[in-house]
Amino acid sequence: MTKIAASEADRADQGLGYAVNGPYYDLIFPEAVRTSLTDALRRLVSGSRTVAEIGPGTGVFTETLLELLGPDGEIFAIEPTRIMRAALVTRLSRIPAAAGAVTVLPEDALTAEVDIPLDAVVLFNMIMHFSPEQRARLWHKWAGAIRPGGALIMESQHPQTATAVPPSVIPGGTLGRYRYDTVARADVVDEDLIRWVMTYRTWRGDELIREETTGFDCHVVSDETLAAELSAVGLERHPAAPEGIQAWRRPQAV
Repeated sequence: MTKIAASEADRADQGLGYAVNGPYYDLIFPEAVRTSLTDALRRLVSGSRTVAEIGPGTGVFTETLLELLGPDGEIFAIEPTRIMRAALVTRLSRIPAAAGAVTVLPEDALTAEVDIPLDAVVLFNMIMHFSPEQRARLWHKWAGAIRPGGALIMESQHPQTATAVPPSVIPGGTLGRYRYDTVARADVVDEDLIRWVMTYRTWRGDELIREETTGFDCHVVSDETLAAELSAVGLERHPAAPEGIQAWRRPQAV
């Protein structure tokens, strides 16, 4: 069996362990999570004209957004991590509808610029990577980019407080002779920071033939904290948000 740990150089270059995570990303993305987030987009984004997707990764949800856009719709996919952006562009290049609809921006969420009002801003599996100070800048920037009635959409975070999470196995997919899964745990770093340690495993039958481990420092963001931060920038709760989804909208002009 081969065991590989992410080098510090990899983490610095790719950011937050994605140099290790990237090759497995689509295979290990939990199907139940994919389904629930896709359903939320169908409820909240259908018929939108302009969407910014912050941190699309390999494009798991970019394809869904393309299906949901109205005529002449446009997506701005903001992905600063090179390995993820490579997978994203490869996926989009195979979808004819993406050619005229998706612009991939290599900047991060705090520096990327979009020059038209947005119907929705989507941040799935993202906000835990921003410190409280960065979140304040993030909300100010993107709340101001949303047109009246437009929505900012993310999932509720787990855990809601800085709590250790014991190791658990998350089933993944199969590709040819190999199947994949992930062992995930979280360690407490301080009162608002945890470190997710992820081990990506490759199996041939019952034989473990490879595992790679890396970690992600994540800020704890409770639903109550989100409510206070998003209310402070003038957003209101979206009445159509399904359970487990934090959707906030810019009020319509009276």
